[in-house]
Amino acid sequence: MTLQRYLALLGPCKDAPERMRRIGDRLIHEGHRVHIHHEKDFALLVLGDPPIAIDTGLIVGPLFDRRHPSSVETLAPEDQAKIRASQGRHLTEIFWGGYVAFLRTDEGIVLLRAPLGDLACLFVHQAPRTWVASDIALLKRTGMAPFATDWSMIAQHLAWPYLRGSWTCLEKVMALPTGHKLQSREAQLCLAPCWSPWAFAENAPCLTRDEHVERIARVVSNCVATLAGHWGRPVLLLSGGLDSSILAATLAGRDADLLTLYTRDPIGDERAYAAQVADHIGKPLIEARREVSEIHPLRSAAGGLPWPARRLFEQETMRQVDLAAADHGAAALMTGGGGDNVFCALQSAAPVADRLLVEGPGPGMFSTAREISALASAPMPTVLRSAAAKAMPWARRSIVRPDHAYLSDEARARAGARPPAHPWLTPPARPLPGVAGYIRLLALAQSFSEGRDPAATIPTILPLLAQPVVEACLAVPSWLWFEKGRNRALARRAFAPHLPREIVERRSKGTPDSFQGEIFEHHHATLRDMLLGGALADQGLIDLPRLTRVFSGTVPMAPPDVGSLLRLVDVEAWLRSAPGRHE
Repeated sequence: MTLQRYLALLGPCKDAPERMRRIGDRLIHEGHRVHIHHEKDFALLVLGDPPIAIDTGLIVGPLFDRRHPSSVETLAPEDQAKIRASQGRHLTEIFWGGYVAFLRTDEGIVLLRAPLGDLACLFVHQAPRTWVASDIALLKRTGMAPFATDWSMIAQHLAWPYLRGSWTCLEKVMALPTGHKLQSREAQLCLAPCWSPWAFAENAPCLTRDEHVERIARVVSNCVATLAGHWGRPVLLLSGGLDSSILAATLAGRDADLLTLYTRDPIGDERAYAAQVADHIGKPLIEARREVSEIHPLRSAAGGLPWPARRLFEQETMRQVDLAAADHGAAALMTGGGGDNVFCALQSAAPVADRLLVEGPGPGMFSTAREISALASAPMPTVLRSAAAKAMPWARRSIVRPDHAYLSDEARARAGARPPAHPWLTPPARPLPGVAGYIRLLALAQSFSEGRDPAATIPTILPLLAQPVVEACLAVPSWLWFEKGRNRALARRAFAPHLPREIVERRSKGTPDSFQGEIFEHHHATLRDMLLGGALADQGLIDLPRLTRVFSGTVPMAPPDVGSLLRLVDVEAWLRSAPGRHE
């Protein structure tokens, strides 16, 4: 199955068919399969497989039916009628996937981007017309480039690197968030939500702990089977951590390859854990060492994206994935990205506050407090005081705190005191603090799906961020995720029968810290020249005196400091790649 890309033009344009034909001809000459559709005030070009045609429009991208765990190629007449009658809501309730739907209404074409979908929807409005595309490379085909860098958004990205919304870091280029509609009315664009995690957290069915466990096991297994069946044989990036191990368990009976990456430093070597999982499910394990010499700091892995949304160390990850896929015939990369977020790995007393507000002070609340105390190695009185404070009506919002490491005063001022607007971070009146914290984690998890590279050799699959999985987990009271001093308790229970006990009970977690340390040491001179003499320095956005001391070796570097510094390198490399700036 090929990865679809698309370019659309909404609004009156007499030469739209001819413009699309010329763009399509060039793409065909380059070896692409191209499908073009046009009608009054609407033209669509799709690369790869053709879109799904329905009586109210066209659907681009993979579409799956909750009632049958398989890909959808045609929609039944009754489903088409319900999509039309509900103005698209039926799509979000019965189907899921990485789709963008173009639906005809009495007021024109409406775009609907799938909740938690990973097919991007970028647009540039030039009243009365709007260009829409899956990626910057296709927007460039329209002749609108160059797109200038939006420095105010660069400052906000530096402070809140994992938030994604309707903004991008390129001027004039906007993004339709997942679970939103886009419609043009009287030459004005209207963005409106059609899905929100709050609806599933606030109207959750009342289930027992065991019923939640069964539901999570069933939904995760179905989503993995559906995605693997659609994309073909996956190579799973297996660390031996809980999230990737859960995916390995669901792939036990399917054609799949297991790949684990390790570093020279034992801290980054998880092969022992990964081998336990591989042996348990009866599959061979591919082992590959991350090579720091294969990292190219001046090259951005996000060069085709409208944000600096990829990390430098991911270059070596994708190189090893491509090698394994070529050797073993894999068609897609599968990862457990976002699993911590979806399985509610909160690190606070907010779940205690939730139980206090729902059940009152009693044995249940004290039981959850003991779990949080054991998890955080914090005294019970400290946990209880924190929970009581979080339960106050004025303290129930979950704050996304900025990362100001190595940023100048100028950058902090341009970024502002509040994070960029995100629809999920505006809760209803008096939310439960644990629910607010959980939905904050989900908002941050979008950085995984929004960082997908449209030019990647193979697609990346993120089953734990699939809409049915997230909706099932949103229904879980926050305190049920904590048990025996461990987080993600229901996920552990759900897959305990299929994994080694040591993996299910594991508390430690691998990180890229040691490899990032290697990158800093090996490419020290290049990184120094990039940051001290680059675009961020020219704009006055970084703390040059502090960075000068860091590169002179007079400041000790803890792993979080290295990670924060390399995030600056990610942005600098992206700025040099100039996405959308040149034809």
